[in-house]
Amino acid sequence: MKVLQICTGFDISFNGGITNYVRNISSTMADNGLDVTVLYSEDNKEEKNYNFKTLSIDPKLRPFHLSSVITNEDVDVVENVVKDLSPDIIHVHMMIDLPLKVLEVLKKYAKVIISLHDYSYVCNRIILLDKDGKLCTNSKENLKCNSCISYEETLDQKYIGGGIRKGLKLLKVKKIANSSGHHERFLEGRKLFKNVDALIAVSHRVKEIYQENGYENDLFVVNHIGNYTADESFRKNFTTREKKEKNQKIKFGFIGNLHFHKGADLFLKLAENSNHEFHIYGGIEDYVLEKIQTMPHVFYHGRYQHSDLVDILKKIDIGLVLSIWEDNAPQVVFEFLNAGIPIVGTKMGGIPDFVTNNNGFLFEPNEDGINSALQLMNSDDVYNLYNRVINNIKGTKTASEHMDELMNIYKQIV
Repeated sequence: MKVLQICTGFDISFNGGITNYVRNISSTMADNGLDVTVLYSEDNKEEKNYNFKTLSIDPKLRPFHLSSVITNEDVDVVENVVKDLSPDIIHVHMMIDLPLKVLEVLKKYAKVIISLHDYSYVCNRIILLDKDGKLCTNSKENLKCNSCISYEETLDQKYIGGGIRKGLKLLKVKKIANSSGHHERFLEGRKLFKNVDALIAVSHRVKEIYQENGYENDLFVVNHIGNYTADESFRKNFTTREKKEKNQKIKFGFIGNLHFHKGADLFLKLAENSNHEFHIYGGIEDYVLEKIQTMPHVFYHGRYQHSDLVDILKKIDIGLVLSIWEDNAPQVVFEFLNAGIPIVGTKMGGIPDFVTNNNGFLFEPNEDGINSALQLMNSDDVYNLYNRVINNIKGTKTASEHMDELMNIYKQIV
């Protein structure tokens, strides 16, 4: 079977959630005899040494542009690629720098599946937070986007980076005008989604949000992704963990980019009201870095390489996953759980699909929820939780198990 995976917006070697997943599942498929090609963009010009084929294009749109583009000349570029490859299955994972009409062209040549790893089809900002950082899971068919996204932002992202916004900020101009075209793109997307062969949501909340926005398909399934950290080759790095005495400090760990939508403010509230240790590995907002300078029990270890992950996980007692947005299915959850690390996390997005009373603690990202998390952290409850679940945490789905499930979906539509 010939499979074309579409994952544009980043170089395929980029260390990010979706690109990591696409590399992993493509490699697993290739190991099992499938003819796999990954189409990507933003090529970093480095040699690609994978057991699957790769093909790079250079789209006209900038990744994370905020304009609603239904069609442009890249539709023809992608069509020529598909004609040359002649795949049986086209599996779309990410196309944040391609126009929407690409989906219509793909359907002419092969069976098409869209995996919903993000919300880019219903939110140009992708993370369902408006310009003020407030949650927006239903934008009234994207009519609200006209005022949320300014006209100059669409130019900014598309052509000249952040220059216009920086200039307007210096001039203290909040907005020149509203943007447009979002409602039309939304309606076109809803129509195209109905006509593809399958939709795969990576968590139950993702499916729920798309359905709340009217996106449907005759074959719309939830299928949790597999992750290499679930393989025995990864899990064997972690030995039996010792129980904690109540006079020992717990080492809470955050892995990833500690930005606003990933819970930077939540992290600060938890850290400044607890005497346990807090460790950060990855990127960090400037204001967070400045704030933690006054907290001797908070440690920032800088950015890390993927090869450092095992050593980092060995140093963490409890993982923190603090997203304030509807985080689809954060892969750091898999990394923590497959290392035998319990999680304290928010009840957002796909996180509750994986974190339960058997491997962690969930709370709402509001004042009452934060208080409940602090009550846990600052009492014997945190030791009771830790000692109860360590060494009993089940692994998540392996890439091989996930591939078998995908193959069943492929066979169902071919």
